[in-house]
Amino acid sequence: MRLVRAEGLQSGAKVPSERALALQLGISRMTVRQGIGNLVRAGVLERDSTNGTRVANVSVTRVIDSRRAFSMSQMVRSSGARPGSQLLIFALDPAHRTVAAQLRIEPGAPVITIRRLRTADGSPICIETSRLPQALVPGLMAEDLAQNASLYELLKDRYGLHPADRDSEISVGPVSDEDAALLGVAAGINVLLYNSVVRTADGVPVESVASINHPQRVVFSTDAARIIP
Repeated sequence: MRLVRAEGLQSGAKVPSERALALQLGISRMTVRQGIGNLVRAGVLERDSTNGTRVANVSVTRVIDSRRAFSMSQMVRSSGARPGSQLLIFALDPAHRTVAAQLRIEPGAPVITIRRLRTADGSPICIETSRLPQALVPGLMAEDLAQNASLYELLKDRYGLHPADRDSEISVGPVSDEDAALLGVAAGINVLLYNSVVRTADGVPVESVASINHPQRVVFSTDAARIIP
């Protein structure tokens, strides 16, 4: 893992030979061979007789646990990858009926809409649209989400809002041309759609989330033990 991170190797990149790695890391070839074997079994590396050893495609585990609300950054890090995001939309919008019901606000009440392309080690994994009642996050600005800032950390540190539990729903549907281009997949293929309402421990809804997930890079699990605090 030291080499993968230090060299910034991306998905599909070829890993140097055992001899080169032993010299670079100052360890024996046997140790290198054992380490590579462990990383292959863990799914970090892929190995075949034709192409040698390469960095495996990124796979991020999204944990669905109604009792806890994990941030995407937490889940990406717990999958062994580096989280990143690109802000696509930051806007103040009137809440339509569905969102208003989810957030327990009046239809038409102002909500902040945040649409981001989320990445793991630079590879697109999902497009997330979050909607938050403006009344709960006064002064929140697009600049606050620069440099991969965590929305959940902002909610906790600035507004005293601690995401604690959620209602979640997973479905399958075709991806639009625009979203397909962002995710790097073929337009019209079926992808995993994830919708969630996140609440504080005392039941106050703070976020409505709609997520479009890359079909080969995101898997869902109910095992909260996977997440590293």
